[in-house]
Amino acid sequence: MLGAGVRCYTAVYQNKPIAFIAVAHIKMKSRYFRVSRLVVLPDYQGLGVGKRLLNFIAELYTSQTKMPFYILTSNPQIIRGITQGITPTWKVTRFGHASKGKGSTKINDGIRSSLSRNRLTVSLQYLQTANISKK
Repeated sequence: MLGAGVRCYTAVYQNKPIAFIAVAHIKMKSRYFRVSRLVVLPDYQGLGVGKRLLNFIAELYTSQTKMPFYILTSNPQIIRGITQGITPTWKVTRFGHASKGKGSTKINDGIRSSLSRNRLTVSLQYLQTANISKK
């Protein structure tokens, strides 16, 4: 289930949707956008469809809003591609397991009991293409 206010996009090939991305606008102390969900149909996985869709949406949001854009993932293909320098438009901002959270809240209790706590996850921030060319 996607939260309220999430914007959804699809990649289409031969008039059929093959990939989906949902983006949430986080309005907390700092404001930013983050990928809520990224899905590619099995027949199209490993072809770069997800990476292209992710990069397209990240560039669109950062260029139009000037706000940070993040993805939190445990997907080995995304992590490998970014950490090995294949995709220089992303930087690792956190690497490890999900935090337990402080205090007893609905979210923290959910994290403590979730299976994702046992998986290695990586938080990545998109670096605008214009910023990369200046380096």
